[in-house]
Amino acid sequence: MAHFEVLMAGTGGQGLVFCSSFLAEAAIKTGKNVVQTQSYGISQRGGFISAEVIIDDGEIMFQQVTKPDVIIAFSDVVGTRYDEAACPVVYDTTLMQTRNFPNWIGIPMMQIAGELGADKSANLAGLAGAMSLCGAISLEGLLALAEAKGKPEIAKANMEVLRRGAAAVQAMKGGN
Repeated sequence: MAHFEVLMAGTGGQGLVFCSSFLAEAAIKTGKNVVQTQSYGISQRGGFISAEVIIDDGEIMFQQVTKPDVIIAFSDVVGTRYDEAACPVVYDTTLMQTRNFPNWIGIPMMQIAGELGADKSANLAGLAGAMSLCGAISLEGLLALAEAKGKPEIAKANMEVLRRGAAAVQAMKGGN
């Protein structure tokens, strides 16, 4: 039985709630059970926010991430929260200082999205990269959902962001 716990963290306004909902929907479409939650303070935009997704083949008994399989960090607001994490941490080198931990994998999420004119989709680059590491949802599953959502030109850009995010993490992983 496959069980995956994904933690996302960053600042309000970066689309973490969208990103976690996107992952949850992709998992549901592949027949998985899913729990998706988020937490944020009263100053949502610019303040710390986190989102969690649990994906399982079976029933999900505890609805909170306790041992993440992967963490996605979208900005320096995460501080030192995940410096001691045992799992891979995918982080945005465009917005964050370099992290010199063996399990931290930096990719330029904002740069990837910006090059495609899809600045708001930077979170999808991180998501695809994280999924390429833990295997909770395949790139094909993410691409299928992106293709089905929104206007064709937006879907096309989002699909390319997903592809480049996954490729960037795999390139960094291979380079370590």
